[in-house]
Amino acid sequence: MSSQVERDHSLGGGHIVVFQPDGACLEAEPGQAILELARAAGVPIDSACGGQGTCGKCKVLIALGQPGGQPGDQLTPEEIEHGMVLACQATVEGDLVVEVPLESQRSELRILVDQGPLETETTGGVPLAERVPLSVSPPDQEDGRGDDERLLRALQDSRGARFSEFSLDLPALRLLPQLGRDHHWRLDALLGDFDGKGVIYHLAPPSDTEAYGLAVDIGTTTVVVHLINLATGGFVDACASLNDQVGFGADVISRIIHTQEHEGGLQQLREAVLDTINRCVVKAAHRAGATTKQIIAAACVGNTVMTHLALGIDPAAIRREPYVPAVCSLPTLRAGDVGIDIHPAAPVYFAPCVSSYVGGDITAGVLASAMADSPRLTLFIDLGTNGEMVIGHHDWLMCCSCSAGPAFEGSGLEYGMYATVGAIEKFTYDSATDHVEYLTIGQARPRGVCGSGLVDALAALLRAGAIDRSGRINLGFSSPRVRVRKERPEFVLVWGEEVGRADDISLGEDDIQNLIRSKSAVYAGAATLLDSLGIGVRSIERILVAGAFGNYLDAENAVTIGLLPEVPLDRIRFIGNTAVAGARLCLQSREARHRTEGLVGQMTNFELSLHPGYMERYVSGLFLPHTDLDLFPATADRLGLRP
Repeated sequence: MSSQVERDHSLGGGHIVVFQPDGACLEAEPGQAILELARAAGVPIDSACGGQGTCGKCKVLIALGQPGGQPGDQLTPEEIEHGMVLACQATVEGDLVVEVPLESQRSELRILVDQGPLETETTGGVPLAERVPLSVSPPDQEDGRGDDERLLRALQDSRGARFSEFSLDLPALRLLPQLGRDHHWRLDALLGDFDGKGVIYHLAPPSDTEAYGLAVDIGTTTVVVHLINLATGGFVDACASLNDQVGFGADVISRIIHTQEHEGGLQQLREAVLDTINRCVVKAAHRAGATTKQIIAAACVGNTVMTHLALGIDPAAIRREPYVPAVCSLPTLRAGDVGIDIHPAAPVYFAPCVSSYVGGDITAGVLASAMADSPRLTLFIDLGTNGEMVIGHHDWLMCCSCSAGPAFEGSGLEYGMYATVGAIEKFTYDSATDHVEYLTIGQARPRGVCGSGLVDALAALLRAGAIDRSGRINLGFSSPRVRVRKERPEFVLVWGEEVGRADDISLGEDDIQNLIRSKSAVYAGAATLLDSLGIGVRSIERILVAGAFGNYLDAENAVTIGLLPEVPLDRIRFIGNTAVAGARLCLQSREARHRTEGLVGQMTNFELSLHPGYMERYVSGLFLPHTDLDLFPATADRLGLRP
């Protein structure tokens, strides 16, 4: 092992740190946090709290050397004695070999790439950009018009009905004289729709190469990119990745704090998400046999904080009263200015946000779901780190956001994890036989439990009587799975010895309380919104659940724990990634872009934090399924909770 840290004198006087099993090696200055070095080395270590030392997800083993700093409050004495530290709390004070255990490695996620079956389709019309073949009149002594005027006249003849005004970018104008004469005035123009104005931003010789566009969903946890053929509107490829920003915190508030407390923090976060997007762009283009320069437009959607961070706009005001963002609606930008590695002059459209916590991903989702065009009273819920919801129909829309926290993404739970290989995504329990059945992502050895599995487990334990309605574990429950470990009541979901693990995968009472708080925040948001409008739950004709977490939920289990309101299950529909679906519509249609902007004006934002009834409803929701069983009559009867 010592040979791996032999000093290369050309590196200077710093310390050498080697990460295993990756084998990454780099130089470090004294006092640098191990987690910071891991980021620099491209070593994926989980860190849901963004390095605050509170999540306990970044456990690493010091195989050689002696670190500085603190081991971290989340470690047991046995782990500390074994040489375990939290990477965010331990610092470099000498040469180190750091082993990253499997449980701390941030693996590739199972990400919801598909947009799902939706009622809205591309409406046609003016795409964000297109390749236009032009035949330009050659210069003539009797015609004193310049090359640019003749080009614009040809464009007017071809696309005049689409735009009231055309212009020519300077780089394209510089190409025009020689290119036109070399190719007998037959040219391909890249034409972009810049807020209703047609702009030629590039000229090229005639070609039959395809032109592509991007639909980009910039999520807090994941990034999804769809590659679209702009000529046909057809889907070409998709790529998805964990957002590199997760290393700075699982939620948007942690990331805002990072921008305020670290010099250059805003640039770090901007680069992290752009690296993620561009990595996906390269992969999708490569699989399509295309170059990134053939991608000539991009439509992006994201929550308000993600939009700010992607553009390098200071988001600090979002978490300060009066909670007003720097920007909600943006003009069409250029890819080179944004930092997306496609044609540098390509138009980039960002869907407008409604408020600090209802972003462009929600306006895009409302567009894609077509709820604003329907007479049916619809509750649209996008479940993720935050729970955003919109209620209404074709006459009116009201929206709000509640901070559900990242518990359903595994943060704050001992065996919680993202939806990646080895995560338990489905779980059932038969109390009569004490038998569990589960399904893991990738059918791999279980490593922990992701959101859908956590909902299943909570519902299963409630049905079995292993926990009571407050989430307390029934220590008198007749099963060896119920136990107290380290003064922590818990239920063993998977025996470690059965799957070749040294430890058991369990759900502790404190984990359950975290989950109940998260589900209560979502339900209280919906209940407060409905009550403020004087609408009862039974009046809801549809509940549309969007987002990656929502897509894998079991509807009955979600209602059983009180995450979703109790309505007939056939009224609950999971509609996939509506954010990327809305981005695709905006990429392909000016009508969709205008419609999205109109939706922002149509959606009345309801600020839950200012409503006195929200906290009361939140507290009432801290039971399973709820304090008031009259809100869940069928569930209460099914579970035998009422006399």
